[in-house]
Amino acid sequence: MHQAADGGQPAADWRRVETLGVAQIVVLILEARKTMPWATAATVSRERHDDAFRVRVSLLNGAPPADQADLADQAAAVSTVIADFTVGRLDSDLTDAFGDKDVITLK
Repeated sequence: MHQAADGGQPAADWRRVETLGVAQIVVLILEARKTMPWATAATVSRERHDDAFRVRVSLLNGAPPADQADLADQAAAVSTVIADFTVGRLDSDLTDAFGDKDVITLK
């Protein structure tokens, strides 16, 4: 797993995967929770970049946003990036999970 660069900017070593789905995200979160049992929630965010997506998975310590669309509320929670991906295609299960939003919060 690769940590993001400071300031939330893409790290030079974002892990490239062709397809990413919900199962891979869940496994990442469960593995990370073994060393970060303090986590109270997780977020998965996506950004479109040309012909790929950038997907970031983070664990939160503190109150997650009440509304997934209100990213400003995340400032109240300490966020630790556990994985950064450059993804060619989001699996249909992950696309469905995002719906029309770019951030998923798992409590």
